Amino acid sequence: MALVAAGGLIAAAVLRKVGTTAEYLAVSGTVEAGSPIDRSDLSTVRITVDPALKPIRAGAADEVIGKFAAVGLVPGTLLTRAHLTDTAVPGQGEQLVGLSLPQERVPAERVKPGAHVLLVVTSDEGPVPNQQQTTTPPISIKATVVDVRAGAKEGTTLLNVAVADRDGPLIASRAAAGRIAVALTTGS
Repeated sequence: MALVAAGGLIAAAVLRKVGTTAEYLAVSGTVEAGSPIDRSDLSTVRITVDPALKPIRAGAADEVIGKFAAVGLVPGTLLTRAHLTDTAVPGQGEQLVGLSLPQERVPAERVKPGAHVLLVVTSDEGPVPNQQQTTTPPISIKATVVDVRAGAKEGTTLLNVAVADRDGPLIASRAAAGRIAVALTTGS
């Protein structure tokens, strides 16, 4: 009888230490950085949460819907407030431009979402025989990296960047012509 009582006390103590399970929000489908969160993007999971984690309870789903993904979210991600932002990407007065760049035009493995970069527009002019090369500096345009992934072609990187409205067409046309290089700025 004493063993049964002791076993019951031990089991109760273990359950108190482990905690109880609750329902939290998880991502059910891929959500690109900057995309709005829709109800169809969410699912609920029942888990026991470690005190170090701060997931969003399932009951707060209405507060999450309509916010934007601050980072790219993959299915199964346990949703936290750090994954969300009130700011759309691109923001007011910005355009989102996709750049497919060869590896030699992007700093090696250092460009991350949120990084501030300079998009360097290289000259259209190549060396012309019997003419002196111009010393006009290249155009540099500030941008913020929204997301980074492997490009469709082997050896390329796809960067989605947010730039000022006035710079979007120039960056898009020069990127299509292979005339863009990326430089990290201080604090990136």
